[in-house]
Amino acid sequence: MNKDPLFFFRAQPSRFLPGLMGLLLLAGPGAAGPAVTRDLPGDTLPALMAADREGLLPLPAPNLDRLEEAVREHLLAAREDFLALRDDPDITTLALGEAYGELGRIYHAHRLYDAAEPCYRNAERLLEKDTRWPYLLGYLYQEQARLEEAAREYRVTLARYPNYTPAQLRLAQALLGTNRTDEAIGLLEAASSITEFRGAAAFWLGKAALTEGRHAKAVEWLQLAAREQPEASRIHYPLAMAYRGLGDVEAARRHLKLRGDREPVIPDPMIEELSALLTGARTRQYHAMRAIWQHQFDVAAKEFQAIVELDPSDTPARISLGRCLYLLDDKERAEQELVLALEQEPENDKAHYFLGRLLWEQGREEAAMGHFRAALDANPSHAGAQFFLADGLMRQGDFEQAARHFGKVTEALPEDLTARQRQIMALIAMGRQGHEAALARIEEVLSIYPDDMVSTQQLARILAASPDANARDGERALALALALFDRENSIENAELVAMAYAELGQFEQAVAYQQSAIDALASVGYQYGGYELIERLQAKLTRYRENRAYRIP
Repeated sequence: MNKDPLFFFRAQPSRFLPGLMGLLLLAGPGAAGPAVTRDLPGDTLPALMAADREGLLPLPAPNLDRLEEAVREHLLAAREDFLALRDDPDITTLALGEAYGELGRIYHAHRLYDAAEPCYRNAERLLEKDTRWPYLLGYLYQEQARLEEAAREYRVTLARYPNYTPAQLRLAQALLGTNRTDEAIGLLEAASSITEFRGAAAFWLGKAALTEGRHAKAVEWLQLAAREQPEASRIHYPLAMAYRGLGDVEAARRHLKLRGDREPVIPDPMIEELSALLTGARTRQYHAMRAIWQHQFDVAAKEFQAIVELDPSDTPARISLGRCLYLLDDKERAEQELVLALEQEPENDKAHYFLGRLLWEQGREEAAMGHFRAALDANPSHAGAQFFLADGLMRQGDFEQAARHFGKVTEALPEDLTARQRQIMALIAMGRQGHEAALARIEEVLSIYPDDMVSTQQLARILAASPDANARDGERALALALALFDRENSIENAELVAMAYAELGQFEQAVAYQQSAIDALASVGYQYGGYELIERLQAKLTRYRENRAYRIP
């Protein structure tokens, strides 16, 4: 069970970004694509409109009511800048095409597809040699699952720039989606020869082979994709299906456990540049959250970084930035961001909790427990802080308080089996006074999870060795212990069998099982459990040889 709460966000106003004219002045006409028109004649708008007024689509006015104020202001400013350019009597075809395209990119970045489409189409018409606008229009159609139209625009792109590999890959995706597999495979095989695109091409080649029932070839391609882009967790589901088709059930199960939502990445500067046009904290939060769901913590960190740069007082975004940095193993920066968050909001339970987790994993347990306590002062129902504080108390030997805090976790999260098991461990460690409560908790767990080995081991241990005679039941302890040993021939289960036999006074059998546990430990090396374990096993063996049963301290 993941004890980390979901990231929480709140929208903050973003800074006003430059309008469209500023983008054109900064970027220049060639900034966003692999092949940019530079040699068109400088026809003025009146000449163009007189020649073909009907060829240009009208500029739509998208509904911006649901957008946050900063985003709305930015988009309105971009539209006003465009209109000023469009209405300039000296505008050239090149400048007008750029203006339509750039406004389309801004609308596209903010998912205003109906407004972006006519902008791209006008730019494509005006700039007949430029690859950017048909390519981005194809991508817009693909995002909307309009695959026939997407394929058409990708073909236009490749007619203008035949070697643009991202367009080849995306055309192949659209073709696969419309059952034109042969043409798609040809494009993908060509792309697979280029190192940076090999992983994505292999993924789609593998999926195509799987669709056609060529399971061995699918495995070959998908394994290549996994080697090229090991972080792309979506590879594992079709790979599992391919293995299942080959009859390799074990491999299929292994890859099913690894499946996720992150697709192989197509290196694609034109699409990546769309993200740079996003404005507003809410939009960036949406993209950050989507990245987190896909385990793309590097992408999420960049989005949260942008949010805190827009508004340094946005504490929730700073906490989420710290958490992402932590998951990226950048512990130093993560700690800095979380400390800053606590300077802004000293009683923020999430900041205390995440900082506590970071310190805990660095071995700074006292400092970590201080933050867990602070998190609980601010929010007593914080299950994650309860769990780790209880774990720390266990290590300090305060078993009663540990049991109490683990109990708080189970009250909040009844399905948390780990917390239930740890509470039982704490109750057992309390000695006689905790065993009655431990038995009750174990029975609760086994009524829900009847096959849980840990809880069954705990029950057998109390029944065989509790200092409370009323809690002991040697016959039941032996039955449980033998069933556990049959299920898993382990040192711990052999110990339990010996313990139960000793409780029943059958010391010869107890000695035999205890000796087998010691022999097993010696065979794997004493480093398996350290010298403390061997001393514990030897001490019990001595008791059984002296015809004395073992009792939990």
